Amino acid sequence: MSEVADTDLPHVSYNFYIGLGLAVSSSLFIGSSFVIKKKGLLRIGSQGQIRAGLGGYGYLKEWIWWAGLLSMGIGEAANFAAYAFAPASLVTPLGVLSVLVSLLNLLELF
Repeated sequence: MSEVADTDLPHVSYNFYIGLGLAVSSSLFIGSSFVIKKKGLLRIGSQGQIRAGLGGYGYLKEWIWWAGLLSMGIGEAANFAAYAFAPASLVTPLGVLSVLVSLLNLLELF
């Protein structure tokens, strides 16, 4: 019985690092997606198009905005997958990194 437990230990630590990598990459993708979408919206505003809040839909024709949306989707998928490999007590707090990534990117934007 101890042989089974010994062979499982390396597999568990390997999965842990996969989950950790997925959680960190998720934060990078999600944090960057906010800034990418913001750049797309600023580009639309500089072109004189109607803002989305006022009924405009020009952002749907902007490829930068779509790149940000795709980045967010990839980040959310990585976050979802991270829960399969690492405990929630590790993955959930790492979600805060997306706020820091977004802040650092916004500081470079302005």
